[in-house]
Formats: sequence, C-alpha cells, structure tokens
Amino acid sequence: MKITQVSYDKTIAIQNNEIFLDNIKKQVVFVWRSNVWKSSLMNAIFGTKDLVKTSSKPGKTRQANLFLVNNKFHFVDLPGYWFAKVSQEQKQVFDNLISWYLEEFKFYIKKLVIVLDSKIGPTQTDIDMFNFIQSFQIPVVFALNKIDKLGNNDANLSKAHFEELFFGQQAFMTSTTKKIWIRELSIELFDSLTKN
Repeated sequence: MKITQVSYDKTIAIQNNEIFLDNIKKQVVFVWRSNVWKSSLMNAIFGTKDLVKTSSKPGKTRQANLFLVNNKFHFVDLPGYWFAKVSQEQKQVFDNLISWYLEEFKFYIKKLVIVLDSKIGPTQTDIDMFNFIQSFQIPVVFALNKIDKLGNNDANLSKAHFEELFFGQQAFMTSTTKKIWIRELSIELFDSLTKN
C-alpha cells in the first residue's frame, strides 16, 4: 500500500481526561531503546524528513504520539524503554505509559515494531521488553536499524546473534540513510493492517 497522506494526529497520555476511544484506528506501534534512530525509521517509512521529531536529548518522547496514515490507520510512537541519562523516576513514568498503552489499546494494535541497534544487538532489556509484550499477545516484528554501519560479515553476525536470542521472530535489517529494507518493512506493516 502506498502512503498518500500522513500527518500528526494527536497525543495520548495516562492523565488525559479523554482517551479518544471513539476515534482509535488500527495501529502499528513502535517501541525502542535509546539511540536506535527510531524517529528516522518512522520518517523513512512515511517518506518524510522530520514529521517524527528527532532529538539528541534522551527521553524526548514522553507520551504516545499518533500519526494518521491515509486517513485510515495510526502509527504510534511510544517513549523509549531504556535511557542511561534519565532519572529512575522518569524511567518509571515511561514504563508505566508503555504498559498502560499496550493494555488499553491491545485490540487495535495489529503489529508492534521493536527497534534495535544492529551494531549493539539485543540486550537483556530488549529481551525483557519482548517477553513483557508477549503477555499482551500482540504480533511483533523487529527492526535491526543502522545496518549500514556494519560490514557484511558483522551484519551477518548481528543477524545470527538476534536469531539465537529470538528464534522464529521476524526481523528486518534496516538502514534509514541508505533506505535498506525500508520498503519490505513497510509492506509487512501494511499487510498486518489490511489483513486483520
């Protein structure tokens, strides 16, 4: 499916008086660890440069930001689930929002994308997040981003390490700068929205 229209729609937080349940659409949700270029990945999928704001400051995304695609679907940017440079209190706020959002909207979420850094590879935090998401029975796909930073041998090792930790899980080795596997990931996401 070709993206013909995409725009920022709204922001949802736990403390919202209105959760907008009457206007929630089928969703693709992105969760991520710090410094994996998640915003750049979403912009690459959208075919935009800066619709999803990027920042060098950790913890910039503090709420659930919803983007309306083709006036039919929501792509959702959740806060990161790991930052080295924010307080324990702020980490708890992020974790609470992720947990609340997945529980509240799990029947609308058709695919959840966990964005990882292909050079660093999965960490125990990523494994814990995956296991947590599994409890909601939400379909998951991984994007091992920044693959252009690796040579062919290291890229193969990164993928093999991922498959060892997450046997049977689907992964796309993506690059936003060189547009590697962006189209293929996009097709997978739209298929999940249109088939369910």
